[in-house]
Amino acid sequence: MLHATRRLLSEPLHPLERRAALELLSLRGSAADAEALLPVLLAEPAANADLIDPVVRLGDAAMVRLLHDRFVDGERLVEGADPALLWAFGWAGLEDVRPMLFRYACEQNWDTAPAAVDGLVHLTPDGMESQVRAAVEACVGRNLFPEYLPALAGWIGDTELLDRFLVEDGRTMTPSTDCMAGVILGVGLLGPVGRSRLHDLFWASEYPVIWLDQPDAAVAAMRMTGLGIGALAGELRARAASTEGELPHWWFVIVEAMARRVIATRSLAPAWRFLPDAESPLQLHAALFGPNDLIAEDLGHLAFHRGGRNGEWLASQIHDLRAPIEDLIRRDALVAELDGYSGSTTTAVP
Repeated sequence: MLHATRRLLSEPLHPLERRAALELLSLRGSAADAEALLPVLLAEPAANADLIDPVVRLGDAAMVRLLHDRFVDGERLVEGADPALLWAFGWAGLEDVRPMLFRYACEQNWDTAPAAVDGLVHLTPDGMESQVRAAVEACVGRNLFPEYLPALAGWIGDTELLDRFLVEDGRTMTPSTDCMAGVILGVGLLGPVGRSRLHDLFWASEYPVIWLDQPDAAVAAMRMTGLGIGALAGELRARAASTEGELPHWWFVIVEAMARRVIATRSLAPAWRFLPDAESPLQLHAALFGPNDLIAEDLGHLAFHRGGRNGEWLASQIHDLRAPIEDLIRRDALVAELDGYSGSTTTAVP
């Protein structure tokens, strides 16, 4: 059992300390930690909803079944139950909850619907394809609908259905609706097949459906399709090389904004078990500042000289990413070093 778990069980922690302990648990804990925390979660769920994540990640299906039996009644969450439980049931592979998760996914609820989708995609869609297709088709062309529901088109591998959410006007591909998180996640769930679609969404126009409105969905889709920051930065450099004069500022904003979000979420445990590894901090550094860290390779340098009136601001924004990337590099090195000492990341080095 980690020392962080013992602290959670024995003493009140400042919210920031508690958050750090929980992050460590999710990334480096064991089944023993889950076993110790499960009774606390079952006894006082309202005060300990943040224990759901580490208990589920570190525990087994039997533990999650106990959570299901405690917090589900009549195929609905009991009043006050945390929506994250819907994700937990899918993560643990409880196939019998598919109908309940699908019903929640079809509801226009900002809390339960995303959690239900995140849980459902861990389960098999066998036998549900027609239900999913009918529900997602009902969203096409509408301005408002359960925003995360279209992700299930990717779950069943229906590329044609996902493409109906995008309108081709002969010049650019633009979103047909404001509710795009589910569409982007659906593109991601297609895997490598979705890469060209995600690429077109990024570079269609300066409309910020990806890099401003839905950055978290875009980060997940990038990892699933293999379209990383390295690829975005590489395309920007290629476009710059084939374009004379001032470059559109939003080309740089796409790369900078998505890199910023990737950095911010790099250390978070993923919501999907099957999400491929994120780009390493060193890869992120090379993408933004070049493989040799030379000024001529730096995207900030390019922005300063080719970004027109926005050049100085763009260069500053890109430069500001150096420190958090270097922090990630140091963090990874420290964790790797501590992992080498008899398996414990919380005790003093012998």
